[in-house]
Amino acid sequence: MFVNTVEVNNSKLNVGEYYWFKIIKTLDLGNKKKYYVLEDPPGYKILLPKDFYIDYGFKPGEKVLCRVDKINCKGQMFIEPMHPHYKEENVYSFKYIESKESINFFDEKEYIIIVSDLFDNKWEVKTAPGNHIVNSSEVKCYVEKIKKGMLFLRKADENMAAHMLKPGKYYEFLIVDEKTNPQNRRRYFILEDKNKNKHLLQKKHYLNYRLKKGQKVICRVDRLSSEGYYYLEPLHPYYKIGEKYSFPVKRMDHNIFSNDKHQYVLVLEDIYGEELAIDLGESMDGIQTDIEHIECKVTEIHKGQPVLDITK
Repeated sequence: MFVNTVEVNNSKLNVGEYYWFKIIKTLDLGNKKKYYVLEDPPGYKILLPKDFYIDYGFKPGEKVLCRVDKINCKGQMFIEPMHPHYKEENVYSFKYIESKESINFFDEKEYIIIVSDLFDNKWEVKTAPGNHIVNSSEVKCYVEKIKKGMLFLRKADENMAAHMLKPGKYYEFLIVDEKTNPQNRRRYFILEDKNKNKHLLQKKHYLNYRLKKGQKVICRVDRLSSEGYYYLEPLHPYYKIGEKYSFPVKRMDHNIFSNDKHQYVLVLEDIYGEELAIDLGESMDGIQTDIEHIECKVTEIHKGQPVLDITK
């Protein structure tokens, strides 16, 4: 087994935890790409896109509290600074701007309230028919999520999950269309449930599934997104959750972080030749360097790829 050692120029911190980062300076890389240079607690640098956080008032020398959202298998760290005024899963009053009706990605009418925050940024709040009529100067909204400085809101008195689908359950859907979203240029399948409600499924994650318009597909409902859509996971054509399979071993990635922490990532191949990564943590104990195949249990399917646990 080939071991690929990579030196990662940031520290390895814990996903989901909060740390104080020091703002060192701003950096202009040209082509309108500007960043804040942040220093993590051990003293190593990380870049943060400036445009997302203009209103946060960051100044060189000050410290900001950030949440570690993700560390990918290459060791790259993604963080989200805490908003100076709003917190997730809390309710706040926002200034009411206007209500409108528009045609959404499904070619259906949707109802939207426009509100503004303390920085006068405008945000769209999707709501049910009739609930977009506001007779007040303020609207109370629940902050579902804050990502890249953006607020994802819903009316505090409204539950957007009223689509009669339950997370964790499996349902049959019909693929009724395939479209490109002009806002992000991503290709989606449009799925319809038995109640004629429409749902999105991003095509690129399921190319090996050979899905097509007119086909029926069984999907697990994972959760409701901040935008009001369910995340769906179709049944995998080959792998089943809870079953064990033998996977070819491709290599071992050994990431060495700036704070001298290590991350071992075992890279395997699935039935389609796609790479699957298993984060082994700071040690590769129990993994022989001469193995060509390894048995793993499928614990989950996420975006078309099996999530694996090595069987002992």
